[in-house]
Amino acid sequence: MTSIGVQVTTQVSSGPANPGTRSGRLHVAGLAARGPLGKAVMVESIAKFTAVFGDRTPATSNLFDTARMFFEEGGSELVVSRVFGPAPTAGALTLKDSADVNTVKVAAKDPGDYSAGFTVEVANSGSTFDVIIKRDGVTVTTYAGLVSPADLVQRAATNPYVTVTSLGSVTAAPGDNPKVLAATPLSAGTDDRDAATVADVIAALDAGSGAEGGAVGAPGYPATLIGSLLLDHAARTGKVALLAMPVGATKEEAIAAAADLAADGNGQYGGIFYPSLIVPDGGGTRTISPEGYVAAVRARAHEEEGFWRVPAGDVAVTRWVIGATEQIDTTANDMLADALVNGIVTTGQRVRLYGWQSLATDRENLGLLNARDVLNNLTVEVKDVLEPFVFDTNDGKGQLRSYIDSAVTGVLDPIAKDGGFFARTNTAGDVLDPGYSVSVDTSLNPITAQAENKVVVGIGVRLSPTAQLIQVEIIKVPLAGTV
Repeated sequence: MTSIGVQVTTQVSSGPANPGTRSGRLHVAGLAARGPLGKAVMVESIAKFTAVFGDRTPATSNLFDTARMFFEEGGSELVVSRVFGPAPTAGALTLKDSADVNTVKVAAKDPGDYSAGFTVEVANSGSTFDVIIKRDGVTVTTYAGLVSPADLVQRAATNPYVTVTSLGSVTAAPGDNPKVLAATPLSAGTDDRDAATVADVIAALDAGSGAEGGAVGAPGYPATLIGSLLLDHAARTGKVALLAMPVGATKEEAIAAAADLAADGNGQYGGIFYPSLIVPDGGGTRTISPEGYVAAVRARAHEEEGFWRVPAGDVAVTRWVIGATEQIDTTANDMLADALVNGIVTTGQRVRLYGWQSLATDRENLGLLNARDVLNNLTVEVKDVLEPFVFDTNDGKGQLRSYIDSAVTGVLDPIAKDGGFFARTNTAGDVLDPGYSVSVDTSLNPITAQAENKVVVGIGVRLSPTAQLIQVEIIKVPLAGTV
């Protein structure tokens, strides 16, 4: 059929238009209604979070609320690790054959009591049989025309909801096929949440990956409880830890927590943020720990400028959050900053993060968290560009070292041109050095080093400072004076 004119079709995207930057990711751990054990999953929307980890419940509110806040405030990529106690179990149902012998086990994919929402039905038992699996009354999988338990196991090998195992019935075929069964629920598993500890939270984070160079948080676990462990995780995995106080904590308690953690050897890898935040909740409001908001404005700043950008000030004005549990003004914020606590300030109707202090003892070099952000993300990017050179021939002419030099410079030069590194200039404005250096020469790679089958690369960077304080002096002059 001939068509003339303009034809337009539309579709709904399943993810954000802009996937965000890798450095802007937040890795978060907490209790969830469902979800995998021992691995992290990246989600790009609250809808996808809910599909994988379930909806909000009183027990899972910390994780769900943080996820929603992250997306509502402009975050794009959330890496989620589900927390379990030491003895989680998956719900299951055992199917019996024509001789009432156990023949097939159908188990939920992941631990938790959500499994009781699944039912299994067996129809047309005999030489062939059908298996129908439903979740909350809705059919999610149908296997028709099955000829044996082994056939069911093979067909279900990639099922996203359940794991099917043959129990090796000795009944002669086809009598070993599952007999007719009305829709029957799986047993309720458990995530053993009541026995979960901060060590289990860190174990969940350690089992995941995909957020190197990003931020990490454990909402619901205050800095006084998990601070040192989360700082250690951040140091080991190249992240910055976002720590917070319990809802209702005072400024003095936040200051005391910062004083304790400032003595931690990994203090440069994290910061404390105060107070908690208020968000809309239908016709009312809800109070939430601030990690999701802090991570989101960090992601926004990195996307707008780069991972060297401090995500505080006007760039951090809230979009969804409507208030804070305590009205921190600039005077109170200065007191918090002196104590290495990052205040979320309320000025009029505006709420915004107004600090980016780390807990480092080296205040000159690592006092702001963006210093660690830069080092973490340079580590990730340099590793990425140099990986293809591993096992290349290190020739005597220095070609490999030249390629490596060019690859690393390709990472650093765009950052310098965007102002991330502080260039030195002479009085004429000529650049003396761009704020970075790369060395792969023979001084670092003598024959003895090359004989060890390695190439040594030296990188130096000078991070551009941040205008944390702008001092203005206004002078009134007499009418006859010169302005």
